[in-house]
Amino acid sequence: MKILRVISTVNPAAGGPINGLINSTKGLEEMGHEITVLSLDDPDSSWVQSFDLNLVCFKPLLKGYSLSFRFKEWLNREVSNYDAVIIHGLWQYHSFTASKICTNKKVPYLLFTHGMLDPWFNKNQLLKTIKKTLYWKLFESQVINGAHSVLFTSNIEKEQARLSFKPYNANEQVVAYGCSSHHDNGANKNVFYREFPELLDKKFGLFLSRIHPKKGIDILIEAMSKVDGLPKDFVLAIAGPDSVGCKDILQERARSLGIDKQIMWLDMLNGDVKWGAYQAADFFVLPSHQENFGIVVAEALSTSTSVLITNKVNIWREIEQSRAGIVGNDDVKGIELLLNKWFLLSEDEKEVFSKNALECYRENFSIESAVKDLDKVLQKMVNHNA
Repeated sequence: MKILRVISTVNPAAGGPINGLINSTKGLEEMGHEITVLSLDDPDSSWVQSFDLNLVCFKPLLKGYSLSFRFKEWLNREVSNYDAVIIHGLWQYHSFTASKICTNKKVPYLLFTHGMLDPWFNKNQLLKTIKKTLYWKLFESQVINGAHSVLFTSNIEKEQARLSFKPYNANEQVVAYGCSSHHDNGANKNVFYREFPELLDKKFGLFLSRIHPKKGIDILIEAMSKVDGLPKDFVLAIAGPDSVGCKDILQERARSLGIDKQIMWLDMLNGDVKWGAYQAADFFVLPSHQENFGIVVAEALSTSTSVLITNKVNIWREIEQSRAGIVGNDDVKGIELLLNKWFLLSEDEKEVFSKNALECYRENFSIESAVKDLDKVLQKMVNHNA
């Protein structure tokens, strides 16, 4: 089957969607499918140069909306050569243009929303919500309602998507989602320690995601300052790109609370260094206010690393049921309780959590399950369209 995957950017700094696309594309290719990725990226950008999948990209004219007439021309000319199209994400030029051309050319498409219909955004971004409501009525509802299937990575994400905008008539489908396993012999850990020798022999918690208000780093820092009996040699390692320029504010808050010496800022991690960070960490923490899935959580679990997350990360039920980590509310008190519970655990209890983490990954978030689910949906869609 020839499959076209359309996404706004393949820049890894953009977060989970591109990671999920890469993981599942490699699995689909192993099953014999031929995949092309189409994006709105500058061909000269560093992430395009290092991208190791079949990629067609066009430099956008408008960065905020990623407008490109060449992108549209290419789709009009080439999309009929594909059996199926998978569109990733909403609210951008790529999704509306791809869906409209697919409809006109009678090429079936699937749509991953990647949490972009979560009502959290409407509660916390009033001006953007007004713009999105207008955009929904003019364009985006057509993208959703015209898809053969709208794909969600959890039941919670599916249920929440129904609450944001009307009319909403999606053909909903929940599919498995995950990442490849990286539970190796510790070679990546050595790579990480060579990069950050100051963390060698230290117990540290790892936050690895975009530095963004949605991610709750502010409440994590606040909660850390309130923890009774916080080990003096404990370090919180914060790794990720500063996507909206709030790192300086967070650093200043840590200084004012007197815990800046126990926080280390690692910037963005990739490849073996990233996987080594997971393996070296005492635990992984994601205090988000909203996550449709949280691919970084699955990545941490795959390395047998316990996770501390909020109940706004939509896979929290699987974590709690598997006893692969600790779940709490997305406020200062909730994160304080998470940290206190962790530091009160014995080493034997932490070891149990670690074993459960890997088992949770294998049962719920393996890339093999994700690829099989996506392949089934694709086969059903193409057969229906034949």
